[in-house]
Amino acid sequence: MTTTNTTAPAAGQELDPRHDVDLAQLMFRRADVERHRAAMYAAQAEQERAAGHSDLERRTRERDAAIATVVLIQACVEAFINWAHIRAGNTVTSMRFMDRANALPTSASRLRPSAEVFAWTDDEETFFGELTKWRNFLGHASPTSRNWLRELLVERGEIPDNETTDSQIMELLTADLAARFVDTARTLMTRAATATGTSAPFTLGAWHAPDELEEPALEDPAFLRSLLRAVLRRTGTLLLSTDELSRELDQQHSGQTGLRLRQRPGQRRRSGRWMIKRE
Repeated sequence: MTTTNTTAPAAGQELDPRHDVDLAQLMFRRADVERHRAAMYAAQAEQERAAGHSDLERRTRERDAAIATVVLIQACVEAFINWAHIRAGNTVTSMRFMDRANALPTSASRLRPSAEVFAWTDDEETFFGELTKWRNFLGHASPTSRNWLRELLVERGEIPDNETTDSQIMELLTADLAARFVDTARTLMTRAATATGTSAPFTLGAWHAPDELEEPALEDPAFLRSLLRAVLRRTGTLLLSTDELSRELDQQHSGQTGLRLRQRPGQRRRSGRWMIKRE
């Protein structure tokens, strides 16, 4: 553990009554929502690829949700630790996340003096380093922050060498990483909460409203393709591959919503009928 400069309140000093909100649960709930959204987009990407479509758009949304998860779960852990310091009346002068994390045993001893001495495990400290480097890479985006994360990922064997580009590093931001960060953070905060007597962020009660996890219709690939077909009936021509053309013809013949196709090249004849060119 590194030594952190902390200032204890004078004997009998009351806690500042203005500080009455624990923000860790809020950050946790939002991180958990984004974690589930990342998993949803990852599943949709697999479905798109299996159906012969591009998964690029779904993978981009998965990465966006993973980014939000990383930033929010780091904020959650930091808020949890700071709340323990507030409850203990332990003023930590350093603003560095690791210094404040390393000061938690002092706050724990004040909050529960008869409890077993608390200390972060090596794995927990390693996670703090990884979480901080990812957050700084995404939040600060300075050359130094980018290189700190790059060096860590090379050391862990997650990227081949220091010539790996930032965009290649971004490809590591997946639903699996988001889930691992949330689960690891929840586990270590639950353990620390036992030592401090404060409440750790939790899943029970961290409700997810339906509209937070259900994708808007205009973002659903299948709905958009259906809408595109309806629009193209009235507005213009469309170039389809042979496989796509066959699928559209099958839909048309089965009575499902689809393009009204003419299989022979020709000019537009009347509203709603369009020539489809085979590739």
